[in-house]
Amino acid sequence: MNKEKTLPDSENTAEKEKRVFLNFTYDTLEGIIWAAVSVLCWSSLFVVVSYLTWRGNMDPYTLVYLRFTTAGICMLLFIAFVWKKNIYKDICKKDWIKMIFHGIAIAGMSLCLFIAQNIGLPVVNASMLEAETPLVLFVLGLIFLRNKTSVLQIAGLFCGFAGCMLVLKTVTAEGFAITSFSTGDLLVFAAASFWAVYTILAKDVIKRVGGLLYTAWSMTFAGMWTLIYQLVMGYEINCPVMLPDILWTLYLGVIPTAMAFFAWNNAMKYISTGLLAISGYFTPIFSALLAAILFKESVTICQIFGMILVFGSAFIEPEIADGLMGKIRKKKNKS
Repeated sequence: MNKEKTLPDSENTAEKEKRVFLNFTYDTLEGIIWAAVSVLCWSSLFVVVSYLTWRGNMDPYTLVYLRFTTAGICMLLFIAFVWKKNIYKDICKKDWIKMIFHGIAIAGMSLCLFIAQNIGLPVVNASMLEAETPLVLFVLGLIFLRNKTSVLQIAGLFCGFAGCMLVLKTVTAEGFAITSFSTGDLLVFAAASFWAVYTILAKDVIKRVGGLLYTAWSMTFAGMWTLIYQLVMGYEINCPVMLPDILWTLYLGVIPTAMAFFAWNNAMKYISTGLLAISGYFTPIFSALLAAILFKESVTICQIFGMILVFGSAFIEPEIADGLMGKIRKKKNKS
């Protein structure tokens, strides 16, 4: 009969702390890296879309269609010819149905935002998408994934929300920048909800088919649904014909779409939706810094304070805080 070896309490504690630290190091850290990659990729999205729209050769709906279609096709080609994997083999009927309808959520997110802007929603109101999405994602994670939470995590989430509002200039030294609410604001909330629903639904399918294949097909179906919407509504499709438009559209499909969504979906394998939600608050930070570099836009004191709040919200998030405390205790034990 095998007897289980019993360790002294001090050794049990040390082994437990070691496991916590290693888990933080290898799993949580990898998830954080993937989330950071997605944030960096997304930070250039609005800059590129604004530039292409400013050029006047393409309409927003065609940009959405081409964005997702380009992302999906590029990823499927990569899987088939570089990774040399079968793009159909490991997907069952149930997952095909799920990915087709998950594409509606992604297309719905972008379409709701563009419809809101087309009916005259101010830019500052539209920017609330980046502040609302992490909150909706966090709440849906509690309801549908039954994620555990704590007072510290909730405090961190609202700290990040406050920081995001400052970075987005929704809240300034003069007060609240949004002066009125309209149907457009409801559409922005719908866009945030679509994005959160996609994230929640994706988690289960990604475990079976993998982040890369799931992202490739969900992007392809998102492009398909956007095209259907354009045809039904009778909107003209203005494909790029000039070289700058073609190159920037290709960039739009590869970096802030294919790479961004793949990194986001892959992060879900390693970290909770709570931590993933907080990582979303970093997108406007990098967007603001990118705008300052490319367009010489000034960064205000309020925005800097908002950035500090967002970074602070990440450090008090339990997954990060517990790992850091385990590392500190390990160093103390060594000394």
